[in-house]
Amino acid sequence: MALGLTGCARSSGTASSGSSAASVGASASSATASATSPKPSPSSTTPAPFAAVGKYGVGDAVTHPTCPVPPSQHRTFKAPGKVVPDLPELSRGTDHGAAADKWVYPASSVQKWVTTPTTAPKNKKIAFITFDDGPTASMTPRELTNLEQARVPATFFMITPQLQDVQTSLLRRSLRDGNALAIHSYSHDYHYLFHGSASDKATHVSCDDDWAVAQARDVLGAGYYASGFRYPGGHMSWHNLRPADAALGRRGASWIDWNAESGDAEANPPRTPSGMVAYLKKTMAEEGNPRVLVILNHDAADKRLTAESMPSLIRYLKAQGYSFGVMN
Repeated sequence: MALGLTGCARSSGTASSGSSAASVGASASSATASATSPKPSPSSTTPAPFAAVGKYGVGDAVTHPTCPVPPSQHRTFKAPGKVVPDLPELSRGTDHGAAADKWVYPASSVQKWVTTPTTAPKNKKIAFITFDDGPTASMTPRELTNLEQARVPATFFMITPQLQDVQTSLLRRSLRDGNALAIHSYSHDYHYLFHGSASDKATHVSCDDDWAVAQARDVLGAGYYASGFRYPGGHMSWHNLRPADAALGRRGASWIDWNAESGDAEANPPRTPSGMVAYLKKTMAEEGNPRVLVILNHDAADKRLTAESMPSLIRYLKAQGYSFGVMN
């Protein structure tokens, strides 16, 4: 499988992907209301709601972090200096709503299952569909419709300043559907995040995460909390990240890479939906067809083929016996 840098195509200081947010229509609401998912059988891997209420700044007034704002093409958000009310669909202390409770897993568990496949649950197969580089106003709504029609959830790893570009109705729709809204950074700037010593990286990654969470809370509410963090380019692409990992850990966050992908950010990506399914199969086979899949996709503005291919990708995963989960 290609290194993470090929799986998240945004270079330092460039706006890689955008996607769109549309308001929720009646058809989306009805699709959500009828959505079902296989109920997990009682076991050590049964999803359980995770809450960090009272920890990691949950419920505090939203202010700018004390470290300098990381580089971003977006304007610095206006911190209100007060407790921002949560969106009605957000479960306080989480990155999701109540609809996700039956299929949410701790990010730390998913990280362990992917990095050490022998620890994965033996009584089931779980696929975590993930999207990086959103939200955007053009592709994110299309992916939400795909998920609603297939009755499966996904985890959206957000570049949080882009929350300023989408309508609140899109975010409420995503939470209502049972998706999770995790963190993919504030800056998405490789040079800022990963240049210099291990100590420099830890300083910048932790500062970036603080700004990312603050921006998310400014939009989603002071009760927002995500324990899933995806490094831009992927953890697998960088060296000397142990201090940065520890800094994230002190914030209650675990980094999440992937072990399968649609190929939508490769230098020579698939050109058709069937090509994307074939690419997914190839990356799964390279990893030994693991019981737990974390699948990299993007909901950037230029990822139209990903949206076109998602129904086929989901059908293939269902045919292979996978259930679906999200991370917090």
